[in-house]
Amino acid sequence: MTDTIQTPAATATDQASEAVQAEEFLYLDPAEIIIGTNVRTDLRADHKEFRKSIKERGVLEAVTVYRNEDGQYVLLRGQRRTVTAAEVGTPTGMIPARVVPQPADADRIGDQMVENIHRAGMREAEIVAGVEQLALLGVSAAQIAKRTSIDRPTVNAALVVTKADQSRNRLDSGDLTLEEAAIFAEFEHDPEAVERLENAKRWRRSLAHEAQRLRDEAAEREADAAEVERLRAEGLPVLSAEEVAEADEVLRIERLVTEEGESLPEEEWPNVPGARVQVVKEWVYPEDECDDTAEDEASEQDDEEECEPAEPYQQYVPVWVVTDLAASGLRRRGGGSSSTASADEGGESEEEAEARREERRRVIANNKAWASAETVRREWLATFVARKTAPKGAEALICEAVVTGHHSLSKAMDHRHPMLFTLLGIDVPTGYYGAGYEECHKIATKASTPKAATMTTLAAIVAAWEATTGKHSWRNPTAWDARVLGALVEWGYQPSEVERILLGEEPQPSTEDDSEDDADEASDSAA
Repeated sequence: MTDTIQTPAATATDQASEAVQAEEFLYLDPAEIIIGTNVRTDLRADHKEFRKSIKERGVLEAVTVYRNEDGQYVLLRGQRRTVTAAEVGTPTGMIPARVVPQPADADRIGDQMVENIHRAGMREAEIVAGVEQLALLGVSAAQIAKRTSIDRPTVNAALVVTKADQSRNRLDSGDLTLEEAAIFAEFEHDPEAVERLENAKRWRRSLAHEAQRLRDEAAEREADAAEVERLRAEGLPVLSAEEVAEADEVLRIERLVTEEGESLPEEEWPNVPGARVQVVKEWVYPEDECDDTAEDEASEQDDEEECEPAEPYQQYVPVWVVTDLAASGLRRRGGGSSSTASADEGGESEEEAEARREERRRVIANNKAWASAETVRREWLATFVARKTAPKGAEALICEAVVTGHHSLSKAMDHRHPMLFTLLGIDVPTGYYGAGYEECHKIATKASTPKAATMTTLAAIVAAWEATTGKHSWRNPTAWDARVLGALVEWGYQPSEVERILLGEEPQPSTEDDSEDDADEASDSAA
């Protein structure tokens, strides 16, 4: 049964009238409406108050339908209302319906997601399904975000999950959130990585930090393998990382001697039986260029610019080694290796050597963890500084930084807030004599309301602190480190284990494999 209320047709050419279907408002029997494809799968039509309202008062807001080729009415929007009305009935047995032209699939999916995404309760699994359908129709991630008003990170996460069956199943079951599922999906092909993520989730550690460490470790392995292949192409007998890990011992030839107790000349190292090359990374500490700068050169520098030594860096070094000491014809320097002998000779005991190696492993692990954490933290801060209003407690942090004139803020002001520019996605100005003033002025004048001004000032203070952090931070944390990071944690940031050192917390022992350092450790112990 159908009651029709047709709107007056607009004046147009006959050709246009045939191409464009006139819009109608009808009253339809809900049981006769075909439920079309919908991104929403969980109707939640069992809500008592909702069912009671439909039964007693009917459907108050018209649903949207279109006519298919057979003249049947197919539902576009209003699935819960239609299904519930068909089940419990209405006072008239009819529901209001707006008839529109049949939309393209991409428009239909996008409209359905817009209708549901901004209502409370649309499941993340349904968001993934909708994004997947749009992607299959060739709609780009940027266009999906625009059509549905879903933020781009959520769209990207949904697209990642669509390609990983296991993670998607866990999302559907409610075991993972969309953000978590996207992280697991990225590493679904790697059982060891998934296990590390599972452990992080089990112990309520940050999945974002663990995922970044996995990415960084993979990039490091790739770079190491590339260097191995480069040296092999030059004709050197280079050990792979796997061969190093499987070797019982990897001893540097430079730390071994002949049977006569003499050091072997470097040019003879390639001729040692079983000699191979191991690629190691060694730290390079540049000399303090500030001390070596001539007075006439220093006078040319801007008075406000601070001269700072270059940051240490790592470089690949090929090291000649043996993995079978007996076959090499060489021996350890000094003969025996007992702790007593070492101590009697004035060297360190085995216990001392092991303590030194353990500390070295800790430093290496924490330095790597800090580098990974920095990536995650700065991504979070980039979102944080874009907030419209400051979080609770921001005024106290601002007051402390400004009134005490904290050196991190003073330094940032002297240098025109380079980290703030970075976090805001603005090119950092270069040059002397006021470079960046105009850009800073634009940022300040844009904050024209009290709330915006407070947030902009907070962003400058947090960015100034971030600019002073580095691998030294976990070794020598300050009270200001604890103050700022503690505030960020209160405002939603989840710190990694190494960052918790700044808060006065001791990180839990790492269970990760430090095999990449084992060969170097063996070399140290053989010296």
